[in-house]
Amino acid sequence: MLADDSAPERAASLVDSLCHAHGYAESLSITLAAGNPDPEKAACLVQAIRNMLCAAEDSLDALDDTQAHIDAVAAMQSLSDADLFSAIANAPTSENP
Repeated sequence: MLADDSAPERAASLVDSLCHAHGYAESLSITLAAGNPDPEKAACLVQAIRNMLCAAEDSLDALDDTQAHIDAVAAMQSLSDADLFSAIANAPTSENP
């Protein structure tokens, strides 16, 4: 299926973003535990964590889209010939998009 060709790459991107966020969070924890943390460094680490979480969310959204395509194809494949013909031949309505 075409819909899942990029899924492994997107999943790897999700893992990568979360790993970076985890690393930044560990650095922030160490910085704060030092007792006299540098506010600028802490702010930079917090922003880096935010950036990585946003990147992870983008990857997750793309994976959700991929899953929706896979689910739609699976639903179409499970239709009987008559139902498939009806879905193709009949114009969509508000009850049957």
